[in-house]
Amino acid sequence: MVLKFLMNYPFIIGLVTILLMLSDYFLTLIQEKERRAHYAKHYQSYPINTIEGNPAFQESVSKLKILNPKHLIATLVIGIGIPFFLFFIPAIFREIFLGYVWGLFLIVITQHLSNLIGYRVSRKGVHGKLLLHQRTGLLIQSGRYLSTALFLLILSILSESQIIYGVTIAGFTSALRLFILSKKAAPIEKDNLPPKNIIVDNLNTIE
Repeated sequence: MVLKFLMNYPFIIGLVTILLMLSDYFLTLIQEKERRAHYAKHYQSYPINTIEGNPAFQESVSKLKILNPKHLIATLVIGIGIPFFLFFIPAIFREIFLGYVWGLFLIVITQHLSNLIGYRVSRKGVHGKLLLHQRTGLLIQSGRYLSTALFLLILSILSESQIIYGVTIAGFTSALRLFILSKKAAPIEKDNLPPKNIIVDNLNTIE
């Protein structure tokens, strides 16, 4: 029912897609700003101190750039392209595909919100400092996405919803994506000692 309505108004599909992509990026910036202001003394990642897992956007996030030309272009291309693509694939796959595309962003957005809430409530009652290797952090996040995907898989089977099937696939592919990114991150040293320096914004170091 919802898909039929959306297919009659493809601009809504494009608009929602664009809003989801922009929400993902802006929530990352808000999360980074909150981390720097109140949580940085309790948490840092190494060898690069960043909350952004995608290397393509780490510099923009570290500089809190509101406008990122690469992301903006990708957002517009995907937002405009998705509605057109839906008309060229078999009707049986449209709902799954839309659930997959939107699921990719919704899963990340919910994690951003979870982290942001965690940062805010951690302004009080948190002591000590956590130094987390990027590879470990990516694997932890991959595990969270995998757990979410397993929950969605059960939900999709019980509900027989094609859109939720699509979101489920997005959950598994998101988990796989972060697992692959973890393998590309700098390896953890064999002695597993705490770092002496942490690279900040890919330029500076802090002791």
